[in-house]
Order: sequence, then structure tokens, then C-alpha cells
Amino acid sequence: MKWRAACCVILLVCLMLPTGRVMAATGATVVTGSVPLVSYEVCTPHVGFSIAIISWKTNGAATSQVFYDIVSRDSIADYAYYTRQRNALVEKRNMTLNKLSSSTTYYYRVRSTARGVESVSDEYTFTTLPSPRGWEGWLISLFVEFTFPLYFWWSR
Repeated sequence: MKWRAACCVILLVCLMLPTGRVMAATGATVVTGSVPLVSYEVCTPHVGFSIAIISWKTNGAATSQVFYDIVSRDSIADYAYYTRQRNALVEKRNMTLNKLSSSTTYYYRVRSTARGVESVSDEYTFTTLPSPRGWEGWLISLFVEFTFPLYFWWSR
């Protein structure tokens, strides 16, 4: 009979705790936790001759930065190129990589940070378009390079 009373007391104590807290059986330890920062839906919605737009989301508001290179790397510290970190805390982001070489495969990772927690994505790739030839190709490249990012930005 005593164990039933003890179970009822423990059950009542657990029901009275605020959400997100769990109390151990001794009643002396409070355990709290947090969800790790995760980057997901990493993609390249637009690739041109000399630019690429990288897009991704995080499960919380965080900073944004892209690391990229023409060779696969194991660590973000090894990448030859990177964007300036954007400190605006957002959940959805787009970053444009400029001055890329045409007909080149690039490897990239995205990094987001929030409250001292860092999320670095797996490595992804994209290949820039081949250089246009002649004045017609030059006009097409101007149209593709400048209008699609504007449309992409406007339609968000």
C-alpha cells in the first residue's frame, strides 16, 4: 500500500512541473534540454555563367555563411572561398556567390550559428554554365545573370 502512495506523490509532482522540465525520483535534480541547430533544404535554385544562388533553412533563427571551392574539402576551414557572415538571425536564407568561373564544378557547405551553437551542412555541388559565345551569347548572359536573381528576390 505504501508504494501506491509513493507513486501517487511522484505522479502529482511530475504533473505540477512546468513544461520542459523533468524531475528525477529523488526530487533534487532538474533536467532541461534544447534542440540542436539543423540546416536543411540546402539547394542551388539558380546557377548562371558566373553566379549561383545558395538557399537553405534552419530550425531556428541563425546567421548565414557559405564556404565553397573547386575541390572537395573535409572541413570548412579548408575551403578557398567563403562569403561574409550575415549576422541577421533568420530561418530562411539565400546567398549569392559572384565572380565564379564558367563551366566549373563548385563544392560548398553552408554554416549557420545561433546562441553559440553551429550547424555545418554536408557538402553539395553545382556546375556553372559554359561561357556564351558572340554578341548574342553576351546578351543572353546579361539577361540570365541579372534578371533571374531579381525575379528570385522579388518572388520571395
